[in-house]
Amino acid sequence: MASTKFKNLGDEQRALHDSWDDIARVVLLVAALSVAVWAACASLRYAAHEVSEALFHTSTHNGTAGFIALFAALIGGGILRSWLIARPGWKDAAGDGMSVALSNYHVTYDDDKDDPTPRYIRPAFGLAARKWLTTFITLASGGSGGLEAPVVTISEAMGAGWARVMRSVSEHELRTYQLAGIAAGVSTLLGAPFTAALFATEIAYNDRIVYRKFVYALFAAVITYVLNNRVFGFQPLFVATPHAEIYSLTEYAVTAVTAVLVSAPVALGFGLVMAQSKALVERVQPVWHGAAGGLGVALVVAALWFGLGISPEHVLGMGEHTIAELLAGDEHITVWWVLLAILAGKMLTTGLTIQSGGSAGILIPSMVFGGVSGGLVATLLNMTGVLGQLDTSVFVVAGIASALVAVIGVPLAAIALVLEVFGSPYGPPAILACGVTYVLTLRMTVYRENQSD
Repeated sequence: MASTKFKNLGDEQRALHDSWDDIARVVLLVAALSVAVWAACASLRYAAHEVSEALFHTSTHNGTAGFIALFAALIGGGILRSWLIARPGWKDAAGDGMSVALSNYHVTYDDDKDDPTPRYIRPAFGLAARKWLTTFITLASGGSGGLEAPVVTISEAMGAGWARVMRSVSEHELRTYQLAGIAAGVSTLLGAPFTAALFATEIAYNDRIVYRKFVYALFAAVITYVLNNRVFGFQPLFVATPHAEIYSLTEYAVTAVTAVLVSAPVALGFGLVMAQSKALVERVQPVWHGAAGGLGVALVVAALWFGLGISPEHVLGMGEHTIAELLAGDEHITVWWVLLAILAGKMLTTGLTIQSGGSAGILIPSMVFGGVSGGLVATLLNMTGVLGQLDTSVFVVAGIASALVAVIGVPLAAIALVLEVFGSPYGPPAILACGVTYVLTLRMTVYRENQSD
């Protein structure tokens, strides 16, 4: 009788009528999945950070010999990942992987059968393992990019594999595990559970929130947040100086103008750099794409290091160090031409790394683009003295949020990130900047596979 009653309902609608036993079972399985995702993503983050930091320390403290070691790592890492990607079944481990994850997420079930079976037939756990390895090679060898997009791929694949192991028989349950896995993975990196759940939902569904899945995503994100704090202790992603709750009209106006004049051009500029990097890398044979990308990155680093004295860590790796120095007001980095050089250099190294097959994401680089751009605007305005001395941190934080909207298209997650990481006093200008940026860059989102219907 019950099956007849719900026969004409869609899979998501039928999920609203789940029994308490079904809900309890899914909650327990999401919890177990979250622990597994945390183990995979935390180990990748730790391994990539430790090896890349050791490489950067060696390169900056040993003169020419240090640069030769960095040069060899970039080229060697590029060759190794190209060799892996050329192997059968490894192509989906190249690039940032977000498009692969979103495409897999939106694979549906065959609804024509009375007992539907999943059309998602890719070996999910194998994809997670391949992505883990290529991401480690890319970032440990000095490549430029973030961990979040590879982690989304790893987590989505683990969620899909988990659904298969648990013999899930509904599209709703499969996607619940996939979305919960993504949220768990991103929360592991950002240490911001609400942001992670919103990010997963916005990336997957764009302009709508499926609340039942969102709740499971929140649950998964909190679990990994607790595990992070228990095992590694509380480690904030970024620390900004305290700011008063009240902003002047000038600060609001300048923040909005900064979003208009900086975030949109940064998104366009990065899109152009990505296109040109791809065209440049494709001039050589596919087997040499990694080596060509590594060589290009090494040349950019050499020009900035030996020509301008800018440390390689500002244009390589994941980029958190640059934002941390900006927020701390480090006098060595808060110089307009240094910020401009870092912005251009980071775009080039990120584009070359990803377009040459490197497994790295653009969320953290986007934060760097926005933060550096915001810091550059504040520095130039403070040099003129027309508006008095502006708080650089406000512009850095607003730049980070608006750049995430411009490049990736996640306004709610960007605002939540500011509130969770930097605190509520930074919320109002960030909200204004994100709103303005979203309207201006609505059709510029990098990831096209998300859907709203």
